[in-house]
Amino acid sequence: MAASVSEAGLFDKLKAKKRAKNAPAEVEKSKPKPRPQHRSHYRDAHGDAYLNEALLKSAEGKPRRVIIDIGRQRAFLVIDGIVAIDSAISSARRGKHTPRGSYQITEKVASGKVSTLYHVYMPYWMRLGRTTVGMHVGDVPGYPASAGCIRLPQNVAPILFEHVTHGTRVDVVDTWDESDLRLPYTVRKPGAYVDT
Repeated sequence: MAASVSEAGLFDKLKAKKRAKNAPAEVEKSKPKPRPQHRSHYRDAHGDAYLNEALLKSAEGKPRRVIIDIGRQRAFLVIDGIVAIDSAISSARRGKHTPRGSYQITEKVASGKVSTLYHVYMPYWMRLGRTTVGMHVGDVPGYPASAGCIRLPQNVAPILFEHVTHGTRVDVVDTWDESDLRLPYTVRKPGAYVDT
């Protein structure tokens, strides 16, 4: 009988130890998630966005794509081979990664999108393919500072959002050479023919 009492005591101790080990996880589950705060202003250290208003107004039905140039920290909306938007961005900081490659925009959410990891609002969210990365409004401090997403200035994101659709191609590259443009933008090659 004494052995069974000591065994029962051993099992009680093991159960108590297991409950104590699981207790922090249960406490974490019961804690409310942090509430994201709405922001009215985001930093844009550059303030140098270029918008081709005439092209944007006449762009209906014309082919378009977005190029994210990581090296220059710039985003370009190209419509019918002409740069319609050129804006500063902020991509992944050191230790994080913005994936390179060609994607399509698979989700657009103008407001209410919240990062499940960082609990921050991401206005004008545009998801890249099936990744967790997208383009959205955020601080653009003049250097790579994001956790992987492509941050856009507050005054540019709504315009880009308006002029892209689900399925719009987005190329994320280390360096864009601009050779596929109909009209030269910043790269000019000697003797290149320009179709106007």
